[in-house]
Amino acid sequence: MKNNQLTWGAILILFGGLMLADALGIKLPNGNSLTDIFWSLLLIFGGVWILIGVFYRGKIEIENASIDLQGATSANVRIDHGAGELKIHGGAAGSEFMRGSFMGGLDQKSNRSGDQLEVKMRPAKDAMNFPFLGPRNQLDWDVAFNANIPLALDLNLGANKSTLDLRDMNLTNLDLDTGASESQIYLPARGRFSADIDCGAASVTVHIPEGLAARIRSNVAVGDLNIDKLRFPRNGGYYQSPDFDSAPNAVDMTIDAGAASIKIK
Repeated sequence: MKNNQLTWGAILILFGGLMLADALGIKLPNGNSLTDIFWSLLLIFGGVWILIGVFYRGKIEIENASIDLQGATSANVRIDHGAGELKIHGGAAGSEFMRGSFMGGLDQKSNRSGDQLEVKMRPAKDAMNFPFLGPRNQLDWDVAFNANIPLALDLNLGANKSTLDLRDMNLTNLDLDTGASESQIYLPARGRFSADIDCGAASVTVHIPEGLAARIRSNVAVGDLNIDKLRFPRNGGYYQSPDFDSAPNAVDMTIDAGAASIKIK
């Protein structure tokens, strides 16, 4: 945020200085006003800023953090994550609900409501120092949850790369909202649960294990939808396993996408 303010401050000072020089009658050798070169200077500044962003990555600390289960028997987790790489998998155990490493730090709130643990997680600092351009601090997260606890997972992701390895987890619901990103999702083979995927210009691959039935509703505006039709034949307005209604393990999936590449396999 501080670097963001410095950048915009420099632009305003540059423009103000050129306007002041113009008001004082200072001209270029060719007789043109100094303000005439503002946009050229701004483009040069922007190009330099982008190059700095390519070759320079700000130093950022990694915080190791954990969340106690607090005696809860289920959990509802909301994660907001921007630029960087996000890895989610099982691995926490005992009275520990979550543990992980968080580049840039973790801002988290957790409280028990009845038997359910309510958790919110977000980066402690912004990933980008300048909107869309320039030096950026990539926020890489590696998060392990307690696979024995029924979990509803709500993910609000920006322009990132995510690997959601949920194969050994007790998932009750997955809600994924992502922008220009690349996501690999490995679903668990047990339980009946729902998955709602809403993405923009993204690449999303969903791995459905053998033994997990599925019903898949999709709305892809512009892009590619690739579904294993041998496992999930089309049934009216959706794709569905023949045994979906009676299967003990099944996922009810909804996909809304823009210019995206979606693979279900």
